[in-house]
Amino acid sequence: MPLPFFDGVSAPAKVQRASFFALATILFIFFFESSFFPHVHVLKLRNAKAERARTEYYLQWGAFEPMPIAGFVNTGLPGKRSCDALKHNSTVGVQKSFFLNDNVKQIAMSLDAHPVVDYPDDLMRDPNLSVEDVIDRTWTRMSGSSVWLPDQNVYLSVTRVIFCPSQTWSVPKMSFLRGQLFNEDWEHLENYNITWGGKQLNFPMVFDIPAQWEEGGELYGPEDPRVILEDGVEGAEPVVTFNMIAKQSNWKRAIYVFRPFSNHTTILTIRDRERADTEKNWAPFFIPEEEVFPPSLASKLHLPLSTTVRKPSEYIHFIYSFKPLHILKCHLRCGDCELVFTQTLPETFSNRHKEHGGSLRGGTNFVPVPIPESMGLDRKLRVYAAFPRTNIEGHCGGSFYRPEFVILVNIRAHFHLAFASESLDFGTSLVELGPQDDRCNKGRILIPMSIAQWDTSHRQDIMTVTFSIDDSTVQVARVQGLLKYILHLPQFKTLFKKDGFLKGEEAEVMNMLSSWAGDDVRGCLVEAALNYTEAQHEITHPKDHKDELDPSKELLRKIYEEQQREEKGEAPNQDNGDEGEEREEKEEEKEEDVKDENKDHDKEEEENQDEHPEENQDGDPGIPDLEQGTLDPDVMEALEREGDNKEKSQNEVEVDKESEPSEEDNDQKNEEHEDPTEEKHKASKETSDRKRHRRRHQHHSDRLAR
Repeated sequence: MPLPFFDGVSAPAKVQRASFFALATILFIFFFESSFFPHVHVLKLRNAKAERARTEYYLQWGAFEPMPIAGFVNTGLPGKRSCDALKHNSTVGVQKSFFLNDNVKQIAMSLDAHPVVDYPDDLMRDPNLSVEDVIDRTWTRMSGSSVWLPDQNVYLSVTRVIFCPSQTWSVPKMSFLRGQLFNEDWEHLENYNITWGGKQLNFPMVFDIPAQWEEGGELYGPEDPRVILEDGVEGAEPVVTFNMIAKQSNWKRAIYVFRPFSNHTTILTIRDRERADTEKNWAPFFIPEEEVFPPSLASKLHLPLSTTVRKPSEYIHFIYSFKPLHILKCHLRCGDCELVFTQTLPETFSNRHKEHGGSLRGGTNFVPVPIPESMGLDRKLRVYAAFPRTNIEGHCGGSFYRPEFVILVNIRAHFHLAFASESLDFGTSLVELGPQDDRCNKGRILIPMSIAQWDTSHRQDIMTVTFSIDDSTVQVARVQGLLKYILHLPQFKTLFKKDGFLKGEEAEVMNMLSSWAGDDVRGCLVEAALNYTEAQHEITHPKDHKDELDPSKELLRKIYEEQQREEKGEAPNQDNGDEGEEREEKEEEKEEDVKDENKDHDKEEEENQDEHPEENQDGDPGIPDLEQGTLDPDVMEALEREGDNKEKSQNEVEVDKESEPSEEDNDQKNEEHEDPTEEKHKASKETSDRKRHRRRHQHHSDRLAR
């Protein structure tokens, strides 16, 4: 149909007017959307050419080989399901890793005048050794941690460099931290300057960290560096965390934070707690702080009235421990720390997993999962990803280290593990092992150091991770598809919806259950790591199955004992039959006692139903509506105990601590103690009430599940 806007004009004029009309429409839509609907996200148009270019960019380092990731999902139902029932399997891609190198001779020359750097006389006087030979025998580097700096458009890599005149690398004399810069293609930038706070910083450099030492001692200086940058904050300075022994901490190993550009070092101290002998393996992350613009300033800046802007955080958070889950909040400037989350677990949940000899510890930094804005994620919910690592002892003659992939969820003041994978070796990306290679030697120590970048631009999903292998390398590997993996986890279909688990009055109970179930997930991870390590040990060090029998496999042990007796020519034990008959008689007596007890409970239940019919109709309103299944009886009992403890605490506050019991109270207590029959009847009634209360909870959750 003809448009009056284009009538009576030439073809070039029509093109010009059409272009003007299109531009005006785009500007109008942009202004309308940003001014009146600041929280409505408009679907961005895809740029297929840019997407292809970005994909081809990564493929220049090689193809992504499939890597299965098997893990355990937090269902929110603690104590109900086995590890196999929590399993989730999917596949991501991993690219061949590459090495980050440095000029160790340059490092040694720059530190030649350091008071601790004193070379052994036998090395220095040996005419057959060159300077390079002496350096090779006394210096090495390891544990490289990196992060992408978008403001400078470079990677900052922080590596531990050690001086070891004894040539026993496990006990060096002194450690230093070396800073390097790499461009986007991971090409080293030599003699490169960046500007920070009005001053020029030249890289590479050895950071000036105030370390202390004593004559004849060892293991001084900063160790295990982790570098992290607050995501989405313009002008944020990277933070380096490390551990070190010094006089300030009474020569105990403590955690420090270091600002590499402003050259500020702070020791971290947990408030109201004595410093542990060794503090290390804290996993850092940031919880964003937002600055809300006042309406007057927002109007002057032509911003929506509800505009919030991220500002650099004054605090940094750490996972202090995974068992139980403890979260620290530390001030970056003064170093004061406090525990902001402490996981409490019911006693009935202990020892449910095979964990002896294994533990989960900090590995990389935790980074925010870049969930698309179009999913409308609730602002109260934050999701983080990281690669911690397990330390497994009892195999391979020492500790065996492997990374795992973990998801941490933060809802207001609550934290829980939402997912944890089995041990990962990243295929042949990091270590190539042949059939004859000893798994207890080559690649035994595989430690994840940092998540340097998570690129989701142009429909990419590439995470760059750094590793240290056998305490001797600094390697970089890329993993493809982890965001997709997370978004397809079963429980996140509900969690990522607006409000998710936050709806209703039962949010507190849901957070508690998720925390308990998170410990189940952690236990499954450690148990899987133990099995993995045992399997790796078995490959190159096979053992006779007779050497060790699982005590839980009673029938297998009995078969083995019978075979041993047959080999020795011993006759079977003739008393077994009599013992079996006696055991059967005891079992029958036990069954009769159980039947009598059940009859008494049933009769008592009927009487209570007649007295309190309303209790059996409404149930306990405090139990959440769980669609996935009923709660385990132990969980019910733990929830009841939590409620009783809270009620008890409230009652204790109301009681006057200085009041003395009256004579009537004392007389009444004496009378109760003098009548054992009444006391026994009271205890029996309390036990009956508790069991009846548990059955009522079970009936209520059964009804909810249906």
